[in-house]
Amino acid sequence: MKLPISLFLAIKYLKPKRSMVSIITVLTMMGIMLGVAVLIVVLSVMTGFDDVHKEHMIKLDSHLQISTRGQSAFAPERVLDVLKDIPEVEAAAPAVEGFVMMTRYGQAVTAVLRGIDPELEKDISDIESYLIDGELPTEDESVVVGSRLAMQLGTHVGDTLTVYSPQCFVSEDELRLPAELTVAGIFSVDMYEVDSKFMISSLPTARDVFALEAGVQTLRIITDDPYNVEETGAMIREKLVAAAHADQDLNWFRFLTTRSWVDIHQNMLSTLAVEKNMMFLLLCFISLVATFCVTINLITMGVQKTGEIGLLKALGFSSSQIVGIFLFLGIIQGVFGCILGALLGIWISGNLDMILNFFRRFNPNLMAAEFYQFSQMPSRTTPEDVMSVCLIVLLFSVFAGVLPAFRAAKMEPVDALRYE
Repeated sequence: MKLPISLFLAIKYLKPKRSMVSIITVLTMMGIMLGVAVLIVVLSVMTGFDDVHKEHMIKLDSHLQISTRGQSAFAPERVLDVLKDIPEVEAAAPAVEGFVMMTRYGQAVTAVLRGIDPELEKDISDIESYLIDGELPTEDESVVVGSRLAMQLGTHVGDTLTVYSPQCFVSEDELRLPAELTVAGIFSVDMYEVDSKFMISSLPTARDVFALEAGVQTLRIITDDPYNVEETGAMIREKLVAAAHADQDLNWFRFLTTRSWVDIHQNMLSTLAVEKNMMFLLLCFISLVATFCVTINLITMGVQKTGEIGLLKALGFSSSQIVGIFLFLGIIQGVFGCILGALLGIWISGNLDMILNFFRRFNPNLMAAEFYQFSQMPSRTTPEDVMSVCLIVLLFSVFAGVLPAFRAAKMEPVDALRYE
């Protein structure tokens, strides 16, 4: 296949020779390669952290929650009957949840107390696997607390916590005493927001704390696909409305609302997304600096090839063909840099733990697990991330050749050949 003359000359100029231009070209492509590799590694790690946090959210919490407006109590049995007819719903368990305040050694700390049925909860969440001490609260007046919450309170298994609910303060007619709950266990899911705010007790204990005579505040649901909860939630709402139309005794179904795990953890998910996007934008400047080297390289090459450019124009080459030579030079350097950088970045992302273990021989505290809270560095490289990085860097490389290209195209043959 016959190559365009501009591409042919661009490849010819990039052939290794014993000249400074060739060395600069190699160094330029290495700069692009490192910029692409760094971007891919960072995006892979950020994606890995997103995946781990989402996995923990799904394992600890339910995929969907059904509750009433205002979090008032309701009888769950009739709702469970409706859910049985929905094939996407795999399991459901009742819960009572609300904010509480605890005191210990004169220190007051707020948290979220969730009352569960330990037997039904096994089908909903994997909280038992996150216990680092003690056991789930199978008895009344006992509770398990998050590890960081336990650290704030200075409490251990077997200690007693004084727990105040909002009902202790809102009643004007009677004095409601706080609950005395025994710490039965401590759990950790390696998520600060959960470990520092959550407590789990049995349903009777939570009802006693929040002054509920019967019923629950929430139905927690597991679906067959946690990433398709929006459609499942819409289906549940349709079924509940249909049941309310069919039976006037179920008219209160109209006041039930559904929330997915994405809605519940919206703040954290948004924070993770913003962090990833900001990190991507900041690291793009690394590749931008590397493409400045492309510009410098092409300007140097244009100065060295002044006589050849003048000769080409004297032979009838158009300005567009001269521009094409330098644009192809930038594209070729960008393509090779992107390919090598993508391969290097994918390899580093897949062997992060091995690389970290090697460097820990010289610095044992480098990226220690207690700092990033995972035994292994999470990393997942997606084709979308690789393609976006390579596309952006390739565009930078194309734009890097614009200035040298137009500088060479404006060159007059008489001026270029004057000293030849």
